[in-house]
Order: sequence, then structure tokens, then C-alpha cells
Amino acid sequence: MLKKNGGLFISQSKVMIVLGSASDYKIAQKAVNVFEEMEINYDLRVASAHRTHHRLKDMILNETEGVEVIIAIAGLAAHLPGVIAAQTTKPVIAVPVDVKLGGLDSLLSSTEMQLGTPVATMGVDRGDNAAWLACQIIACNDEKLKKELKEKRNAYNTKIQKSEEELIEKIAGKHYQKTEYNKQEITPVEKNYKLDPDTKVVIVSGNYSNMETVRKIIQTLETLKIQCEYKVVSATRDPNKLEKYIKDIDDDVDVYIAVSSLSTILTGVIVSLTTKPVIGVPCITRLSGIDSILSMIEMPPGVPTATMGLDAGENAALFVARIFSIYDDEIKEELMKFMKTLHRNVYYE
Repeated sequence: MLKKNGGLFISQSKVMIVLGSASDYKIAQKAVNVFEEMEINYDLRVASAHRTHHRLKDMILNETEGVEVIIAIAGLAAHLPGVIAAQTTKPVIAVPVDVKLGGLDSLLSSTEMQLGTPVATMGVDRGDNAAWLACQIIACNDEKLKKELKEKRNAYNTKIQKSEEELIEKIAGKHYQKTEYNKQEITPVEKNYKLDPDTKVVIVSGNYSNMETVRKIIQTLETLKIQCEYKVVSATRDPNKLEKYIKDIDDDVDVYIAVSSLSTILTGVIVSLTTKPVIGVPCITRLSGIDSILSMIEMPPGVPTATMGLDAGENAALFVARIFSIYDDEIKEELMKFMKTLHRNVYYE
């Protein structure tokens, strides 16, 4: 985006990176490296949610008009992402930092947000994945960037092949013997899947046990006038069907929402098959849901999952609306109306 300044036009930053402390610069550096590689303009700021609250509020309210995504990096109590999300309708991505407790304290502080203030949380110290998610969000309205992300994902095959060759050279001994390639026939999935042209969001769950969470997502999206489709397909029982489904519809989808519990393999598979934003909603079944949230959020570099809080279907839908609000004024208006109704119900009735 170009912004006029004193008769001249300057390039506007698309992403604002906010650090709660400058000591977390190494985590921010991971995000910076991605943006430099993808040639996306970014701003770097330092502001504490607790020690410099008014500075942070002023920054978010008055300096983010042209910004499309905000990345908040914080450790310990990690209230920074939530405070930012409360002051804006921009998508906010949280990067929890490992200061104590392995970063679990900051991870839970970031994900477990109240209804109305969704935060997409990355794995601990994963500044790089925050940047990749930001790229995916920006690409929703940028065809050139969308194509570049696909090319970047395809390049991983070459990188992995090189890593394998280096590994063999480094540690293989006299008994190393490469297995033979023996191509197996896989029964193809005959059905071709197609979306309604107005569908922007696809919700996928592995089974029907999480229907209450899915219902909340669909209901909220309908209120915001965002059309969606819901599909039940297992990543472990029907892996070929899931792969075919994503392949058939991916060019027509803007955002996926994956609802999953226990080991969230479903979310990881969807992320591996697309470069579109994937919002993950972990659900509580056993271990108070901690198994779901950790297996969903701790993704390797380059394949981020925008993880919400446990069972937080409404916040997943609201985060989708924040993404679309960047370039769709009608959805932004619906989001603002929804938020006013939500605040009135919570605080005044």
C-alpha cells in the first residue's frame, strides 16, 4: 500500500511486529528473516502491555491504519497479544517466548482468550511461523504472493532431498543399503469435490464428536455473513479422501478451520496440503485438552497453524472475519456490529 507524506508516496508496512521486551529480539529476527526473504515491508516496535500500557494503546490505535497483520512477541504472563487484540480488528498473531516453564505459561496466556478477542498463537519461540502465517493472510488478497508461497512450499522437496544426501554422507556405514523403490497402486478417490462459488471458508473435523464447537463456528460465520462449508473426513481413517478433498477445493478456498481433538493429526495434514491460512481449534476430550493444544500448536518451521483456545469456535470465526476485514468493508462492518452486540450482552445486561 502507498501512503502520501508531504507530497511524496512512501511504502506502508503491511506487518507490525511488537515485542514486549527488546530482549526477545532473537525471536523477532526469525520473523524479520522471512519478511526480508518474501520482500514484505514490516515495522518493529517495543511496548509492554503492563509497563507502558498507554504507549501500546496509542501505537495500535493511531499507527496501524495501513497495517494488515500484527505480530506480538511476549513471554511470562504474555498479555501483550490479548491487549493488542482488544484495541483493533486486525488479525493478531502471538509468539509465546520461553522464559520459564518451557514457555507453557505464555503459550496458554496467548491461546486462552475471552470470546471476542481472538489471537492466533504459534508454537513457543516460533517467530518464523508467525511471519509465514502473516504472509498467508496477506496473500488472501495478493495473487502474486499466493503464487510465491506455493513455490516456496514446493521447494521444500529439494531441500529435504539435499538434507537426506548429506545425512547419508555423514553417518552411513558399511551396512547402509538403500531400499528399492517399488511403486504400489493406490485406489484413487473417484469423487470430485466442488464448492459453492460464494464459499470463503471450509471447516473440517475428523469426526462428529466435536459438533458443538463446529456449530458455534458456523453460527458465528453466518451472523457475520461469511459463507462456509463443513466437511467431516478423518486424516487417519480416510487419508486419501482428505488429500483429494483439499486438492480439489484448495484454489477456491480463502481460509480453512480445522477442528480436532486428541492428537491433532488432522490439522497437521491440512497445513501440509495447502498454503492458505489454517485456523486450528483444539477440543477437550482427555488430559483437559492439553494433548490437543500442544500437538496442534507446536508445528515445524514453514507450516504454521493459527491455534485458538480450547473449544473456542466463536473466536476462530471472528479471526476469519478479522482476516477478511482487511480488504472487505462489508465484512468489517458486520464484525463491528457483532462486537458491539457482544459487548452489550457481556457488560450491560
